[in-house]
Amino acid sequence: MKVCVVNPNYYRSSGVTIAIRRIFEEVSKLGVEQHFINCCYGNEEEDKDWIPQERYCEFKLMSFNPIKLIREILLFIKWLKKNDIHVIHVHHRRLASILFPLQLARVSTVIYTGQLTYQFTLCFWLASPKFIAAISQSVMKNVQATTRAKYIELIGNPSEFPIQCPKIEINQVKNRAICIARLEPVKGHEYLIDAWRILKNRGFEYELILVGEGSLRQQLEQKAVALDLSNNIHFRGYKKNVTKEMESCLFAILVSEIEGQGIVTLEAAACGRASLLTNVDGSRDCLPPQRYLPNGLSYGDSTALADALELWFANPIKVATEGRVFFDFHKALNSKQIIANKYYLFYKKLCIK
Repeated sequence: MKVCVVNPNYYRSSGVTIAIRRIFEEVSKLGVEQHFINCCYGNEEEDKDWIPQERYCEFKLMSFNPIKLIREILLFIKWLKKNDIHVIHVHHRRLASILFPLQLARVSTVIYTGQLTYQFTLCFWLASPKFIAAISQSVMKNVQATTRAKYIELIGNPSEFPIQCPKIEINQVKNRAICIARLEPVKGHEYLIDAWRILKNRGFEYELILVGEGSLRQQLEQKAVALDLSNNIHFRGYKKNVTKEMESCLFAILVSEIEGQGIVTLEAAACGRASLLTNVDGSRDCLPPQRYLPNGLSYGDSTALADALELWFANPIKVATEGRVFFDFHKALNSKQIIANKYYLFYKKLCIK
């Protein structure tokens, strides 16, 4: 079974790239041969070492030049036929629309994995693929409302879960939390730092580990210095493996304005860590039904965030218990073996069609 994965790029800090890699690692064990197309969109540093060189190719399928775009699509169609590939898996909305005509022309079947919720647009409604995977309940409801898809599967992001929930050494980590996210405006770092300033003004000296790269790094570092938080907030930059950083903290924080299903929330759960999240689509879906501590906060409310953080830090045993709840909830839904099997069955269904 051959599947072609098409993505704008393989940006190393993108949750989509991480998900694509993990899906590839697992579906390969099930007999799926995935090939990878890079549309060379953007100039971010990429992570491509895991892609077999003989299954990698580049086509500029997101070019804004119509003549160039048509030429690249024709070359891509020729490549698909040469490699006998009949299923195209796209994780990007505009790419899904661009490649949708290939399904109408019976060249290949297009699967679109919806990563975020969007407003209704007539263009995407008309050019949306018939086969869609949604990574969360919020995305699934959005896809049902904004596309003409006939087959929609709920298939979340994958993470690697151990057999048992890792134990938290509370005394070693009780004063430290972590936020793993691109340093970009939608991730809410500005008001997270404001919340840390409020905690410090209340007399607390908790630590915050920030893992990630992005355009706001210098600005956020300067803000931390200006607010006298240099000893409290630590910028770690990009980390390919975040497990050690995660294990050094009591819990995780993701205070995004927009999410589909934060893969870092799943990684935290796999380490036995609970996540303090905002009440936005995608993150809301990551909250287990049974919880002991406040969660699902309004985006941008630094005082409410500081209040929740103070309560979490004051109750490390409850936080550790919450971590086990997150572990059990997400292991049952998002282990990479479960996600790979769902994609395998989805691919198989389309190949039969």
